[in-house]
Amino acid sequence: MEEQNNTPLARMQKLEKMLDEYEGKIGLSQFQEQGDDSVKKYLSMTRGQMEKLSPIDCAEIAIALGGFSFYLQRCFNRENARVDWASSVLKQIVSGKEQQFRGSWESQFSQAVSNDDYASGILKLKNYAQQRANRITYLASSCKHMSELYKNLQLAKAMK
Repeated sequence: MEEQNNTPLARMQKLEKMLDEYEGKIGLSQFQEQGDDSVKKYLSMTRGQMEKLSPIDCAEIAIALGGFSFYLQRCFNRENARVDWASSVLKQIVSGKEQQFRGSWESQFSQAVSNDDYASGILKLKNYAQQRANRITYLASSCKHMSELYKNLQLAKAMK
């Protein structure tokens, strides 16, 4: 059982639990892996659909998109924390071992990682988290921008 608790995934999950507790202590709600599905339709509305909205609808959509922006930013931050953790652990594991290999430092590092099953597991976690972070880079700010557009639309409709 002890060996199972010392896998790369188990170590990362232990760290995430501590970080989740920290977020709770500073007043953030518990992170939920699934976002609000209702915002999907707001992000893909046509201009004609937007023009038919009431000022109240626009305000509600702006709030929903603002909340979704916060959610996306938290997702991005979580993935970056995983990448940073994995990078740090990899450096600790491989430190000194890379010198047994030939080539550039990066090549030596890669060879040292590939010769260590535990380090290879950490690298897989890092790469996966990096890919997820890459997928959502800038989406939080884009969603926030959409929220502002709906807010401006609400103000324009209110002035009519």
